[in-house]
Amino acid sequence: MPPERHYESNAERQAAYRARHRERQPPQQALLAALARSLHGTLALAVQQGQSKLPAELLGHRADQTLQNLIRYLRPERTEE
Repeated sequence: MPPERHYESNAERQAAYRARHRERQPPQQALLAALARSLHGTLALAVQQGQSKLPAELLGHRADQTLQNLIRYLRPERTEE
């Protein structure tokens, strides 16, 4: 007699595994994209209101440009001008 099944389908089994090991999973691309857009908008608003503690030049035309500029700005090997 086969052992009792805990899950109705493989999809259920995989979902249960992912739920138990969520901290091992990389963040989803949709979440990262939403965070990038949020950061871009927050920085744009801060620059517009004159409240940014970061250089206004970090703000790109798109969220990906802003992230690239921010990464370059924060790199430890960056030299002060």
